[in-house]
Amino acid sequence: MSGPWSKWSVYEYMRHTYMRDGRAPDLPELLENFPEVPIPEIKEGIEEFEQVLWIGGGQRAQ
Repeated sequence: MSGPWSKWSVYEYMRHTYMRDGRAPDLPELLENFPEVPIPEIKEGIEEFEQVLWIGGGQRAQ
C-alpha cells in the first residue's frame, strides 16, 4: 500500500454512504474521492462491499 487509503477505505466509504443515503456510490464518485488509490484496488473495495450486500439464497440484504 502506497498511502493511507486502501480497498478497505473504499469499502468503508461505500458502507457509510449506503447506510446514510440508501445508495451505493458509483465508480466515478469513488475515483473522485480516492484519486490516489489504484483502480484495481478500488474495484476490490467494491467487490468486498457487494459481497456484504448479498445474503444466503442469493437475496440482497434490505
